[in-house]
Amino acid sequence: MEIFWISDIIIAIFELIALVIMIAVYAVSYKKYQAKLYLQIVGFTSIFTVQSALTIYIYYYFSRFLGATVAIPLMVISVIGVIGIIMLFRFMRQ
Repeated sequence: MEIFWISDIIIAIFELIALVIMIAVYAVSYKKYQAKLYLQIVGFTSIFTVQSALTIYIYYYFSRFLGATVAIPLMVISVIGVIGIIMLFRFMRQ
């Protein structure tokens, strides 16, 4: 497995961890305030969590037969996704 694929998988794992933290934070907020908005955020975040878990599997599968020409663009997309998740979390916490 190339270093680029390992990096892709690590970024996807970081994204998964960030999403699980978001689910936990908003689930606690929902229990505390009973606001429907928090429940909807948990629902959407759960969908992204499933996507992130599938991404990890797909990257592992692709790493067996695809090289850096595929891994590098996917890494850029993954980094943009992580930045978007962090920005969304920070925006929603205000």
